[in-house]
Amino acid sequence: MGDRPPEGYVEPISVWLVEFLDSRQPGERFQAGAFTTEEEAQRLLEALGQAGGYEELCINLVPVHARLEDWDWDR
Repeated sequence: MGDRPPEGYVEPISVWLVEFLDSRQPGERFQAGAFTTEEEAQRLLEALGQAGGYEELCINLVPVHARLEDWDWDR
């Protein structure tokens, strides 16, 4: 692995996923939407919360890598 990132390393982008549970499929989590800003994810979470019908809404921050080598170095 080493002290330096791999050649061609690209920083991951951050994506905020709005997720929920569905009682019809226990243990499964589903994505309602994904955004490049936390603010937009929060807006969707609030809208879905007001609309009802979604269980345990949450926002999950996910780094998205371009290459496996970049992901491996960031672990």
